[in-house]
Amino acid sequence: MLSKAKVARIALSASAAAIGSLAAYWTLLATRQGHILFNARKHPVVQLSDDFSTYSHTVPGGMVRGYVYHPQGEDAVQDLFIYFAGRSEDVRATAQTLHWLPEGFGFAAINYRGVADSQGHPSEIASVEDGAQFAKHLRRAFPNARLHVVGRSLGTGVAIQLVARQEFASLQLVTPYDSMLEVAKKRFPLVPLSLLLRNRFDSLTHCAEVAAKTQVLLAERDDVVLPERSQKLIAAWPTPVSVETVPGSDHYNIMGLEETWLRLIDFALTAILPEPKAA
Repeated sequence: MLSKAKVARIALSASAAAIGSLAAYWTLLATRQGHILFNARKHPVVQLSDDFSTYSHTVPGGMVRGYVYHPQGEDAVQDLFIYFAGRSEDVRATAQTLHWLPEGFGFAAINYRGVADSQGHPSEIASVEDGAQFAKHLRRAFPNARLHVVGRSLGTGVAIQLVARQEFASLQLVTPYDSMLEVAKKRFPLVPLSLLLRNRFDSLTHCAEVAAKTQVLLAERDDVVLPERSQKLIAAWPTPVSVETVPGSDHYNIMGLEETWLRLIDFALTAILPEPKAA
């Protein structure tokens, strides 16, 4: 039979091991949180048709790459969706659903740093900067097109910050959240995220600067971004916002449904450019 002293030593050793494991886990989250948040990894090559042109710009560590869909040619694009993807999403795969776009519509998207065929280290700041640079390129390439920003899940945080800085014809958010900190607390309940998380995507704060006409599309079933996270953002929106739920959708399949694209298209067609912001 073990003595009380030996039992105490074993318990102390087990506690120390557990604390050490937690500390190591927290350190990993702190140092690799950009890669973990974006789930930065490579994907199998997706071949796109000749209806796409390619885009790239240089970043530390390599290139950010993107794709622009304009099946009738650049001059025929009247409305252009600028899309910001969800976590670990390869925009080349999403682009395979674009057969629902009508004539006159185009689609443009970049892969985040470290995701799919883009290089570099992902972060909130980097994603917004890359989005702004991409939008600048698109304004030059499509000077007569109305630009509509669309964000899904993680990408709604990028989309909101971009539209808070620049004028766009509309903003559409698919399964959005109020802040990444609140979403992450559900997944990592034992982690002091308020101390460790740098990529907070505080959409609740950034949305105050958004003037563009806005629509929110919610999934019928969503166990990733819980309904209260979306509803809190909607309640804080500074202007009237259209809110729709896509039937038969969940957090993962929503961008692959025809109904989602039809709602995006219908809303874009009704959007009017906002008044210019005061200097």
